[in-house]
Amino acid sequence: MQIQFACPSCSARIGAPEEMNGDSIECPQCETGLLVPDPTVASQPSDNGMMLAEEAPIKMGIDRDKTQPEMDMTPMVDVTFLLLIFFMVTAAFSMQQSFEIPTPQEERPSTEVTTLDDFEDDPDFVVVRIDENSTFYISTAAWDEEREAPSRQDLLINLKQAKDSSESGPTKLLIVAHGESWHEKVVMAMDVGTEVGLEEVKIVSADDDV
Repeated sequence: MQIQFACPSCSARIGAPEEMNGDSIECPQCETGLLVPDPTVASQPSDNGMMLAEEAPIKMGIDRDKTQPEMDMTPMVDVTFLLLIFFMVTAAFSMQQSFEIPTPQEERPSTEVTTLDDFEDDPDFVVVRIDENSTFYISTAAWDEEREAPSRQDLLINLKQAKDSSESGPTKLLIVAHGESWHEKVVMAMDVGTEVGLEEVKIVSADDDV
C-alpha cells in the first residue's frame, strides 16, 4: 500500500511504501528532505487535498558513516617526547676504562720509569699523539714509524690498521695531547678509539713535542 502525500516546498505529489512511515526521503522535484507522514495521524492537507509531509530535521553534526576515521597523533607525539626525555635523563653511560701510567718517583731507579717509547714498543698499545696544530700521529709496535692523520676519517682508517697489525691486536689506547691542542681533537681520538675496539684509554698531556 502506498502513502500519498505532498511536498510542502513545491507541492509535488509523492508516493512511498507504507513500511517507510516516518522515514526520511528526498523530494524528487526540489530535493527537500521530507518525513513520510503517518496516514493514521491527521495532518494539514495541501491545496490538492493530499497530506503534507513535514521537512526532515537538518543534521548539524558530521555523518561519521560517510567519512574516514582520523587518528589524533597529538597524544602519541607527547608520549614519544616524554619517553625520549626519560631515557636521556636515566640512561647510564658506560665509563671508559683507563690504564694507569706509573708516576715516576725519586726512590725508583731510572730504568723503571715508563716512557713514551716504551708504550710505542708495547704490542698491546696504540699511541695517538696530538701536536700543537691538533694533527693526529698514530704509532704502534708493528709499524716502523708513526703515521699522520689530518682528518677524522684518516684517524679511523689508521687506528683500524693499527688494531689489525698483529694476530692478537692491541687493545689499549694512549692519547698524548699537546697543551696547545684542541680539546675536541682529544675527544675525537677517544671516540674513534672506542669505535674500533680499543677498550682501555689513557690520556696524558705534554707541553713539548714528544
